[in-house]
Amino acid sequence: MPAPDSSRSALLCWDGSDGAVSAMQHAARILGAGHDAVVLFAHVPTESARGVLAGFSGPDAPIMGISDAEDLLERGVEVAREAGFNATGLRIVAERKTSEIVVAVAEERDAVLIVMGQRQRSPLGTLLLGSVARDVLSSNHRPVMLVGPGSSGPQRR
Repeated sequence: MPAPDSSRSALLCWDGSDGAVSAMQHAARILGAGHDAVVLFAHVPTESARGVLAGFSGPDAPIMGISDAEDLLERGVEVAREAGFNATGLRIVAERKTSEIVVAVAEERDAVLIVMGQRQRSPLGTLLLGSVARDVLSSNHRPVMLVGPGSSGPQRR
């Protein structure tokens, strides 16, 4: 198996979940310490989410204030660096579906790998992929690493 291309960044999708943490840890082990990565967090600013149709159409990203979003992104960058990545953060105000944002950023950055973690789901929900993961998998040509919520970080031997 050829070594991953170390000249291209990994795209680490961040939502603050345990699944996202685990995914970053697994990806760092596979790609190697010091690999460049972009931690991506998309959100809808609270100010933009007000109105009659708020929550019924448009972006599916979380709704939060800019300061809270920046704090959450900074935590994601810290997690990525602790896992071994040379990481930077990218906060995007969502004006379309999260999956479309992920695919577009991966293309713009020529990402070597898209890394996503899944959230804990109900027993019925475990039978289905999350909609963002499903849409990213079906609408892009880049490798995607999807780590389930039950996956603990990699064991070093």
